[in-house]
Amino acid sequence: MDEKKKKIIKQSVMIVVAALFIILGIMSIVQATGSNVGLGYISAIPNIILRYVVVIVTNAIGIMLMSAAAGTFDGKVKTVFAIAVCVYSTIMTIPLFMAFILMYPVGAGATLPEFLDSMVREIVEAFQALVGNNGWQHVIYTLGTIMGAIFLAVPILSTYCTVKDIDLFKVIKEKLTKSDS
Repeated sequence: MDEKKKKIIKQSVMIVVAALFIILGIMSIVQATGSNVGLGYISAIPNIILRYVVVIVTNAIGIMLMSAAAGTFDGKVKTVFAIAVCVYSTIMTIPLFMAFILMYPVGAGATLPEFLDSMVREIVEAFQALVGNNGWQHVIYTLGTIMGAIFLAVPILSTYCTVKDIDLFKVIKEKLTKSDS
């Protein structure tokens, strides 16, 4: 089998597996929020925090694999594919980032507009049941906010480097070896 066919097979497998994880990720979000889409194992998880860990991990695998698949293409296809994955990733990450930010006021006793409050209050109450209503919950909110910021920044930076054809690891390595000299 020649190299071109191997590359096409590799790209196809990566895209199919990534698409399956993305579909599973979307379905797991819907299931975790209380609707039944046939993923009973998520509803069977008694702790909502653990349900959302499954959601985050499933979506992260799909997005990272699709991003890696985008990087295997050349030219405009690579650029458009990378940007599309970045846009999808950003759209999926903004609610996560926003939820962790909104946990601060809800955890302090504030009431938000209904659609936001319903999204956040149950998770805040689960964190409070886990660690108590003390400083530890704010550590968790802070770590979650940092995680959300990283989940937003990394795909954007990665896409920028892909579109501009920059090998970020090579640039960092060169900077580190230059500063050691």
